[in-house]
Amino acid sequence: MSAPTMDEAALLADPLAYTDETRLHAALTRLRAQAPVALADVPNYRRFWAITRHADVMDIERDNTLFTN
Repeated sequence: MSAPTMDEAALLADPLAYTDETRLHAALTRLRAQAPVALADVPNYRRFWAITRHADVMDIERDNTLFTN
């Protein structure tokens, strides 16, 4: 199995991605398994970190001195 692509992380910024649950869930499953913290560089957006595991999201939410959005 190959590593997730940047496109899979960038998919999170695409509103149409949320209309295809199969594609979205497949991309999220790959990201969680192989790149749970991925930097997405999407045209017309600021670069962003895609955090896909619940435990990681909760750790970030609890540490607002280190993490901002």
